Amino acid sequence: MSKVEAYKKLIRQFYAGSLEGTAKENFAKYFEDSEFLEAWEQLMEEELDENTSFKEPDSAFLFFKIKNDERVKDVLTDIPNHSSSKIKIIKSIVAAAVMLLVGIVAFLIWNEHNKTDNLAYIQIVDAELEVLPGTNKAQIILENGSRIDLEKIKGDTVIDNGDFEIVKTADGSISYRAKYPSNEVSKLVYNTIVTPGGGEYKLNLPDGTRVWLNAKTVLRYPVQFNKQIREIEMTGEAYFEIAKQIYQGKRVPFIIHTGAQKLEVLGTVFNLQNYGQNIVTTLLEGKVKLNFKDGSQEEQYLLPDEQTTFNSADQRVKKIQVDPFYFSAWKDGKFAFEKIAIEEVMATISRWYDVEVIFKDQLTDFQFSGTISKYEDINRLLQTIELVGGIHFQLKGRRIYVMK
Repeated sequence: MSKVEAYKKLIRQFYAGSLEGTAKENFAKYFEDSEFLEAWEQLMEEELDENTSFKEPDSAFLFFKIKNDERVKDVLTDIPNHSSSKIKIIKSIVAAAVMLLVGIVAFLIWNEHNKTDNLAYIQIVDAELEVLPGTNKAQIILENGSRIDLEKIKGDTVIDNGDFEIVKTADGSISYRAKYPSNEVSKLVYNTIVTPGGGEYKLNLPDGTRVWLNAKTVLRYPVQFNKQIREIEMTGEAYFEIAKQIYQGKRVPFIIHTGAQKLEVLGTVFNLQNYGQNIVTTLLEGKVKLNFKDGSQEEQYLLPDEQTTFNSADQRVKKIQVDPFYFSAWKDGKFAFEKIAIEEVMATISRWYDVEVIFKDQLTDFQFSGTISKYEDINRLLQTIELVGGIHFQLKGRRIYVMK
C-alpha cells in the first residue's frame, strides 16, 4: 500500500468518526506532508466525480465552516503565515469541506462494507508507521555543501554544474559527464552520495565504474579523476564493477578507503561492506589487494570466491572461501542468507525497511538460511523466517520485537 493510499484510509476514518489513538492525535501534523494533501485532493475529486449533480458551494463559506470544525480548527494556526504550502493546504481543506458535505454518507456506507479491511488497517494506527520495502532514493552533496534529492529529479534530466554535468537516466541511475574531458585536472572536486535507511541507488562514476549502493551507505568521489590514480572513500555497503583504465601504457590504480582498510583493485567485480566494526570484502572476479592503516597486518590478496573480514576493534583479518552469491544478491533484489546469525539477518532487514529491531530474548544459537525477495511485504518476510521454528516476531509501528 502506498503512503497516499494509507493517508486516504486515515481520512475516511476521520470523516466516519472512527479514527482513534495515535492517528487521531497526530492528524493535524499530517498537513505538513505533501502526500497527505495529495490524498485529500484525490478523495475530493473522487467524491465530486460520483456526485456530479452537486452544485459546488461558495468556497469562502466552506473554508469558514471547515476552519471552525472542532476536529481540524487548530491545524491552520500551526502553519507559518509565510509558508509556501499554506495556499495549497487551504485549498485542500476547502476541497475537503466539499467532500465532507457531499460524501459523508458514502464514506459511512464504504466503511460498513469494508469492516474487515478497516480493522486490519487500524492495527497500523499511523500512516507514518507503515513499514514498506526500500526504494531508489539518495542525496548527492556537492562540493559547496548544497544537496540534490535524487528522488525528486525526473529521469532523462541533466543538471549543469559548471565544468561537469550530472545525468539522471531513464532507469533512474546517475552518471557524470565532463564538459571538457581532455583538460588536465588541477584540483579534484568531490561529490558525496548518501543513501538513507530504506534506500539504494546505482551510480556510474566518471571513469565508467558502476556502483550499486545499499541502504545507509556514504560514497565520496571526485567528479573527474586525475589520470594517474583513482581514489574514493566509502562506508556502508556497495557492489563495484571497476572500469579498466590505461594511461601511458600503465594500468591506472583504483583505490577505495574504507575505515582502516585500503583496497586496491587489481580486478573488476567485488562487494564491499563496512557497517560497524567489520569490513567485509568479497571478490567475484579479478583480484584485489588490501592494506591496513596501522601496519599491524600484512597486506592481503584476494582471488575470486575469497572473502576477508577485518575487525577494526581487535585489528584482526580473517580470510575464507565463500559463495559470492550470498554477499551480492542484494544488488539483484534478493536477501540471501546461508547459516547466518539472526542478529545479522535482522540488521540487514533493519537497514532495508528502515525499522528498529529489539531482541526480547537471547537467540545466540539461531541461524537462518534462505533467499527472499527484498520487496516482500514485511509481515510475509517475518513469517517466512518464523517457519524455521524457534523464533517469533511482533511488529509494532516501526519496531520489530524478536523473541523465542
